[in-house]
Amino acid sequence: MDNAQVAVAAYCPDWWPAATRLLIRRARLDPAQVSADPRSRRRRTLHPAQRALPLPGLAGAGAIYAYSFILTNLDVSAPGKAAAAEHWYRHRTTIENIFRDSKHGAALRHLPSGYIQVNTAWMQGALLAASITAWLHQLTAATRGQTILAGHGVRGGEAMIATLRRRLIAIPGRLVRHAGQLTLRLPPGSSLLAEILARLRELPAAS
Repeated sequence: MDNAQVAVAAYCPDWWPAATRLLIRRARLDPAQVSADPRSRRRRTLHPAQRALPLPGLAGAGAIYAYSFILTNLDVSAPGKAAAAEHWYRHRTTIENIFRDSKHGAALRHLPSGYIQVNTAWMQGALLAASITAWLHQLTAATRGQTILAGHGVRGGEAMIATLRRRLIAIPGRLVRHAGQLTLRLPPGSSLLAEILARLRELPAAS
């Protein structure tokens, strides 16, 4: 992780299970990476004194660090082993974030029926929505090397399904025909869909 440091804390109560150690990671952040939303996961990792600052105040607060903590019984007796353990845990939780996004963004947390066949179809639809979201992130970033679907969710800084639905899908529009051409008319200020379509058109044709 960029601008991150990992350390093993000396704190180790005698009531912890044997060989349990506390890993601490701190990552230096730019104020622009911190959402103003108090529910933001990244904002919750800040020190309480910095969390209380408004966004303009963060810019003048000096170094801003986000802290994360891991309890582990893996071998962290050397710096390289501590960094490897933190890396392993961080990548292990990626799939959990996708499950969470599927539950909250694609209605996977509520199965609607008492019939397993109906619930199976519902689950497949939810996971398909999660897969399409991941593909959309990758495809739109592939054209120019950066994502325009940024967010403060749990997908590594990429917008979650609910955010995409609000900003990209659930917007009013009209499909009109003029001079033999079909044109999608969007309301003023809704430029995200046009940018997404432009990036998808820039992709090389499949061979």
